[in-house]
Amino acid sequence: MSVEARCRGTRAGGEPCGAPPQLIGEDGFCPAHRPGAKERLSEAGRKGAAATARKWRGRGGLEVGELPELRTPHDAQKALDIVAHAAAEGRLPQRQADATTRAVREWLRAHEAGVVSDRLEELRATVAELKGEKKLRRVN
Repeated sequence: MSVEARCRGTRAGGEPCGAPPQLIGEDGFCPAHRPGAKERLSEAGRKGAAATARKWRGRGGLEVGELPELRTPHDAQKALDIVAHAAAEGRLPQRQADATTRAVREWLRAHEAGVVSDRLEELRATVAELKGEKKLRRVN
């Protein structure tokens, strides 16, 4: 094939294929447009997905109990550190690391909301108590 060769296939919109000349085979098609390519590419995708699953299956991810029980913000920070290290070491797929990180962040938001709510109730009780004392002073 000459260096000027172009794929005989077209893209979905009808425009010519832009595959580089080195990918054009003797039949005049690139690997994506060669007859039967759709089936070959689908099969390659399935094989790749299976290989990726096998790769991660052997790594184990996080062990049960490896993350601390979340009771304090310090526990949440420790959990995030463990997830970050597991992802960096390749023990935890990025999607699982992201999902775990989101869950810990949601726990932190809920914890902070609970702390604020508790503090607000304490302040309301203090204000009510102070108002009661003020009324008693006026009566006496």
